[in-house]
Amino acid sequence: MASTSCFLHQSTARLAASARPAPAVGRTQLLVCKAQKNDEAASDATAVVTGRRAALSLLAGAAAVAVKVSPAAAAYGEAANVFGKAKKNTDFKTYSGEGFKLLIPAKWNPSKEREFPGQVLRYEDNFDATSNLSVVINPTTKKTITEYGSPEQFLSEVGFLLGQQSYGGKTDSEGGFESDAVATANVLESSAPVVDGKQYYSITVLTRTADGDEGGKHQLITATVADGKLYVCKAQAGDKRWFKGAKKFVENAAGSFSVA
Repeated sequence: MASTSCFLHQSTARLAASARPAPAVGRTQLLVCKAQKNDEAASDATAVVTGRRAALSLLAGAAAVAVKVSPAAAAYGEAANVFGKAKKNTDFKTYSGEGFKLLIPAKWNPSKEREFPGQVLRYEDNFDATSNLSVVINPTTKKTITEYGSPEQFLSEVGFLLGQQSYGGKTDSEGGFESDAVATANVLESSAPVVDGKQYYSITVLTRTADGDEGGKHQLITATVADGKLYVCKAQAGDKRWFKGAKKFVENAAGSFSVA
C-alpha cells in the first residue's frame, strides 16, 4: 500500500535569524508532501495477485484439456440434444419374424392383405398403400441363392412379385412399351452382398404401367436361401413419392432385411 507523509521545512531565513535580528516579517514555511510506498506491503499484494492469476490460468488449462463435445452440440440444420440424452431413431422400428428381422418405417401399419403365396408379413404407408413392404417365405431345393443364377435370372423366377400383366389383348401403346404389353420392368441395379457369411441378392427395379399410375414404382428386392427356404423381402414406393422422401424408408427397410 502507498502512504503519504508530510514534513514541515523551515526556510533558511530562520537559520540566519539565529545569528542576527530578523525584520518583522513572517516566517516562510514550506509544506512538502511526499508519496511513499510501503515496499513490503506492495510486495505482498503483488504476490497475492500473481498467485491468483496463476491459479486461474491453471484452472483454465485443466478445463480446456477436460472439455468434451457437449451432447447438445448439433450439426448445421439438426436439432440440438439439449438434455444430453442418447437420441433414438424414431423413423424405424425393429421387427423380428420367423427366422428373419428387418427395420419397418415407424409410420407404416400392418396390413392383412395377402398378395403372394408364402407371404408372412405386409406393412404399408398410412397415407399411401402404394408404399409398402412384404416378406415371402417359400420352400426351395436350392442350397444357396446363387443356384438360381445371376440376380437377373433369379428375378425371372420371382417375377410374380413385380405384378403380372393381367391384360391380354392387342395394343400398341405409346411410352416405350412393346406391342401387346401394358407394363414394363427395368433393372436399375443389382448386387450380391455377403452378410455374416450368407449370400444375398439385392435388386432394384423400376416398373411402369401404361396408365402412368404414380409415374412407375421403385421396387427393391432382397433375397437369400437358408435351411431349405427362400426368403424374399420386397419394399416399394411410387415414383412421385420416391423423390418426396419415400426413398429413405424403402431403401432402409429392404437393406436391413437379414435371415438368421
